[in-house]
Amino acid sequence: MPRRNPKLIVASMRTAEARRAVDNQRGLIARLKVARHPTSEAEQTLQTYLSILANLEAHEQRLRDERRAKKTSTKKKPGI
Repeated sequence: MPRRNPKLIVASMRTAEARRAVDNQRGLIARLKVARHPTSEAEQTLQTYLSILANLEAHEQRLRDERRAKKTSTKKKPGI
């Protein structure tokens, strides 16, 4: 059974939460446009959310890469 990496689990959860926030913000912008309300603040907030999401995705990928590197470095090579 593979080991669980608590940091990776938390990072994945936070990334998923950020994706939901981005989706919700996009929905809000769409509703504001339909109602002919200003969207500039909501769009600025969306840009902030997208920046946060990109950072979280990069962090999650680094954790995955580190995990993969540890797996390959701990495998013993057959002796000659």
